[in-house]
Amino acid sequence: MLADLIAMPSVNPMGRAYEGDAPVERGVTAYMERIFDLPGVRIERQPVSDAHENLLIRYPAEAEGPALLFESHMDVVPADDWADRAFAPRTDGDRIYGRGACDDKGSLTAMALALLDIIESRERPPLPVMLVCAGDEEYAQTGIKAFRALPIEVAAGVFGEPTGCAPVVQHKGTLRWDITVHGRSAHTSRPELGVNAIYGAMDVIAALKRHQDELQALHPSPLMTGPMLTVSMIRGGRTRNAVPDACTVSLDFRLVPGMDMDAARAGVIALVGSLGWEVTHSELQLRTPPLATSPEDPFCLQALSICRAHAGPEIEMRGEPYGTDASWIADRAPAIVLGPGDIRSAHAVDEYVEISQVVACAAVYRDIMMWPFPSSG
Repeated sequence: MLADLIAMPSVNPMGRAYEGDAPVERGVTAYMERIFDLPGVRIERQPVSDAHENLLIRYPAEAEGPALLFESHMDVVPADDWADRAFAPRTDGDRIYGRGACDDKGSLTAMALALLDIIESRERPPLPVMLVCAGDEEYAQTGIKAFRALPIEVAAGVFGEPTGCAPVVQHKGTLRWDITVHGRSAHTSRPELGVNAIYGAMDVIAALKRHQDELQALHPSPLMTGPMLTVSMIRGGRTRNAVPDACTVSLDFRLVPGMDMDAARAGVIALVGSLGWEVTHSELQLRTPPLATSPEDPFCLQALSICRAHAGPEIEMRGEPYGTDASWIADRAPAIVLGPGDIRSAHAVDEYVEISQVVACAAVYRDIMMWPFPSSG
């Protein structure tokens, strides 16, 4: 199953113009529809945009109630730097290689195996199980946002991402926008007649670094590193013999749980505005909230116990610096991130996942699906 999914290049256009005649996830969607064309299973495609769609697979419980959500995304990042082999899955010992192997088709495979095993055994879980095969996680998370808009009550959520079969209960939120420093052009033989916007951008970058150090002192986190302000791109200048009149830096701001996102962005804007340069800020290009599930929640504790039973007694709950779809559900129900694979392999050349971890995680997912939630009686 995992090899089949890897061979389907469900590549996210990552904001670029999309000219396909079907959503990028359609091959995976159709494959999962065929697998779950079984008695008692309800399947629904949810359009998200011209480029993306979700697939909702629902298996009923012994009684009506809120759904236990299992979500894994179908889209993958581009693989232009190893396109010759990225979508030709291959195995070497316990590893299977290919784009999406661990991010995120290993998790999708494990979730599908867990639910299929329950269906084929004719068991009924304590709560209805909702498997959401999501689109567009890698760029704008429009898939989970579209699901969130549906009138579906969720009891708890498990979101597949490469965590090494350990439950992640907290992760950072993200703000992204551009900061443009404006100067005044002049001939480079008389630079004193202009205002060099690149020099202004250098001041902005230095100030952001100092601000990051201050924020880390103010907002320590026991489960992850502190807030991070990363300049990820810089664009400035028009020609080699002119003083640059504009320079834009792209900012990726990672916030830990407990930080007010609006206040944090306002603080950056005020700081940059105090430097004496003419500056403008773009609208937010991305805003994803942090995940802040309590490690003491009974759902988290039970998930940890199940993970230890199948993946090793050394497993611990932890936090991570990256973001996931889980943060869009965590305000409604306890949510964790849990799946096979290592995040260091995600998005990398020769991405891989260990098959034994996929199998172990399928067993973990199955036990969570069958856990008698207190709310279910």
